[in-house]
Amino acid sequence: MLSFEEKKALLESIGGFELHEISMDRVNVHYPASKRDKKIIVKHLHPNGNAFIYAPFLEVEPLDKQGYVNVKDYSENEIRVLLLEAKEYMDKDESGYKEGLTKIYQDNNGEKLSLVYENEMWVIYTGENLEAVFPTIEGAEGYLLDEGFFEA
Repeated sequence: MLSFEEKKALLESIGGFELHEISMDRVNVHYPASKRDKKIIVKHLHPNGNAFIYAPFLEVEPLDKQGYVNVKDYSENEIRVLLLEAKEYMDKDESGYKEGLTKIYQDNNGEKLSLVYENEMWVIYTGENLEAVFPTIEGAEGYLLDEGFFEA
């Protein structure tokens, strides 16, 4: 496990982040250049080495309700990769998608699913039934590919 100081040094080596002290000697790390509403890329970096990195694009458990993953026991390389992926995610502006945008996907058996952009989320429907919801198009399309669906 990396220490508090080692994690801070790693953040500073990547650059583009601002450290903001919060309660109990913890630090939140902001990414002011984010093109999304979310600006906090790391929350609750604690002197004991615990921290949470924003990663709603990951399909891992456990993500908290806000899309953060606990990286207390991650290696330096794992944290670096995750931070760079999070930064890349936050650099993408999804506001260019029009509400109601719909893409149709099908599998080899001809079953069709709809991928719809609604309320700034990507929603997959089987007919009228909700199948899954994702915060990013990458996550939704990854799910569809994993399930054997391709864009029709």
